[in-house]
This record gives sequence, structure tokens and C-alpha cells, in this order.
Amino acid sequence: MEAQLIETMILLTINFQSLIATKASRIVRAAEGRPVMEFGSRRAQSYDAAVLGARAAYIAGCSGTACAIADREYDTPALGTMAHSWVQLFDNEYDAFKAYAEVYPASCTLLVDTYNVLKSGIPNAIKVFDEVLKPKGFRPKGVRIDSGDIAYLSKKARKMLDEAGYPDCGIVASNSLDEYLIRDLLRQGAQLSSFGVGENLITAKSDPVFGGVYKLVAVEENGTYAPRIKLSETVEKITTPCKKMVYRLYSTESGEPVADYIAMYDEEVPATGPITLFDPANFWKSKEFNDVELRPLLVKIFDKGECCYESPDIETIRKYCIEQVNNLWDEVKRFENPHLYYVDLSEALWTCKQVMLSEHNIK
Repeated sequence: MEAQLIETMILLTINFQSLIATKASRIVRAAEGRPVMEFGSRRAQSYDAAVLGARAAYIAGCSGTACAIADREYDTPALGTMAHSWVQLFDNEYDAFKAYAEVYPASCTLLVDTYNVLKSGIPNAIKVFDEVLKPKGFRPKGVRIDSGDIAYLSKKARKMLDEAGYPDCGIVASNSLDEYLIRDLLRQGAQLSSFGVGENLITAKSDPVFGGVYKLVAVEENGTYAPRIKLSETVEKITTPCKKMVYRLYSTESGEPVADYIAMYDEEVPATGPITLFDPANFWKSKEFNDVELRPLLVKIFDKGECCYESPDIETIRKYCIEQVNNLWDEVKRFENPHLYYVDLSEALWTCKQVMLSEHNIK
């Protein structure tokens, strides 16, 4: 029972946040340098999912989150704009904008699509910028469009704002966005400076399952590790036995990772090339890497039941995550039909697996 609890807790911690971080990374890359705010708290499947999802999204590159609890608990910047309910609370849109600008003059972003973006929203926003912000010495931060043809509306809004003397006023887009919609909006020339992404991010709607698994691979016996394997009729579910160390091969010429290499934990591995990797499934396929550096990826967290690792702050984690993703080949990061990133086994580890499979009459 205790082992099952440990397995569940590990997978709960890793799978969900890895899933949201992966989705957030794709969305951030689609935005091509424009800030992406995580807006999904009210669409998350639970309170914990909202808070931990906001943390994961920030680590993966989002500029901040509308989840104020995540800001309190994890120091993720709290960001957002006004709500439709604020606009509806007042007798008219102008009064709603005016009251908001008076309360938040230094961070005024107005939601302009409650009634009509081009006929009332943008004109009322410009009027408030002129009458409230400008006399106080403030510039507007932006307007947000949350419905309609965002590409078309953003172009028209940009022209109106520029002509009114507000070329520095940003245009934020929201409304069920994901990486594909953001990519298409930018291809269509949408005049957008940032994005608020909610349900499709916090639920990873396009692919809402991260398939991490927990399986026993070795048992300690008198200071050594006896390998264990899980077999299956489904080849992909057969585990790789033994206690291991994982290495990443970096090209010394480009600095980019070229493959990952899984070896026995006590195996002698060269710090630099040459090293020969082969496909574990199609073992007759191999390639020798010469100009590479091997860096170990695993770090000890617990030693004899005691935590021996000091977790870095969220900004350090975020910086590392973004650097590692940016370092990958563009071909690997394609949204459709990405190039396969190779994860290969050492010859010793592959041989151990084959021996265990043979012992169980599986070849």
C-alpha cells in the first residue's frame, strides 16, 4: 500500500505539471517572442490544477498568470486585465473604462469587446486615454479583444489607436487560443502584442494526457542492484531494467543536443566522443559521434531517506527550462511531424535487457 502511495504521488507531481509545461512551451514558441499570460484558472479541473498549472506554465515561458494564489505561493507574476463583469456593472462602457483608468492608471488595459470593438470599445478607450490617463501623465498599457475575428479587429484597432496618438498601446488577444490559432493569427498579420491563453493551456486540451509511468527496475541486494523487468504483449510497455544514468550528447560545434544516452549507473562512459549509439529497436542502425560532450542529467535527490538536494528558486528553474528548449533543433520542435529525438541505450544496458527477455522466452 505504501509503495502504491509513493508511485501515485510521484506520478501526480511529474505528469500533470510536465503536461502543462509542454503545452505552455508550444504556445509561447508560437507567439514568437510576444508575452503569453496564463488565463486558465477558472477552466482548470481543480484548485490544485489551477495553481500548479500556473506554476508549470510560468516555468515553461509564460510571462505570468491570472492565478493570484500561484503568485502568493510560488512567486509567479500575477497579471491580467479587466473583466466583462466590470464593464457590465456600469450604466455604459465609457463610465466603466473611466472608473478603471482612475483606479489603475499605471497599468490600464481595457477590455473592448463587451459590446462592439470598433464602434464603441476602441472609441471609448481612446476617449478615456485622452481624458483620464494623459492629463495624469500616464500612457495606456493596452486593450484586449476577447471575441470576433481577432486578426481583422486587431488591424482595425491598431489603425485607430495609431491615428489617435497611441502607437505604444498594446493589443492583447484572448478567447480559446492555442499554439495553432496564435500561429495562424500572426501569419494573417494580426496586430497583437501579447496573448492571454486559458482553457486550452491549463487543460492541455489537444493532448490532455502525459504518459509518464512508474516501474521497478532494480532491487538492492547487499550493496548491488539486481535488475528487474516488466514484460508486456505491447512492445512499448516493456521496461528497460537496471539502475541507470542518463547522459545528453551536445555537439561541441553547435552546442545543440543531438541525442540522449542511457547507460548502467556504474558504467564507464567517455566525457567526450567518440561514442557509438545504436537504435534500441533497430539495433543494426548505428552512428558514431566524435565531436560531442556527454553531460549527466540525473541528480541525487534523496540519500538513505534523507533529502540531499536544495531546490532552486522558480526563476532559476524557468531560466534553465527555457534555455534547454531553445537549445533543441527547430526540426524537433515542429508542431506537426517533428523530427525524432533519439534516446539510445548503451551496449551493456541493451545486452542486459535482451538477456532478461530471452530468459522469459521473449525475443
